[in-house]
Amino acid sequence: MGTLRMYQGQRYWVAATSTYRRPDGSLAVMLRWASHCASCGAVFDFTAPATAAKFEPNRRCQKHKRPGRRVGGV
Repeated sequence: MGTLRMYQGQRYWVAATSTYRRPDGSLAVMLRWASHCASCGAVFDFTAPATAAKFEPNRRCQKHKRPGRRVGGV
């Protein structure tokens, strides 16, 4: 897994890794991804499993999140 990814022209980097114990007792590796908000440019982060089948990250910080709204249409 690389430490840098691009998603629809927005750059994301791995800020940290951690392990998570699932309810069944198995361990999962979690990645904390960071990027710049598409609206204000502030750095924000979110956590996702390292083995996720799809990479569908947040595009905006908590203050500017707008589910279902296109980033280019802002």
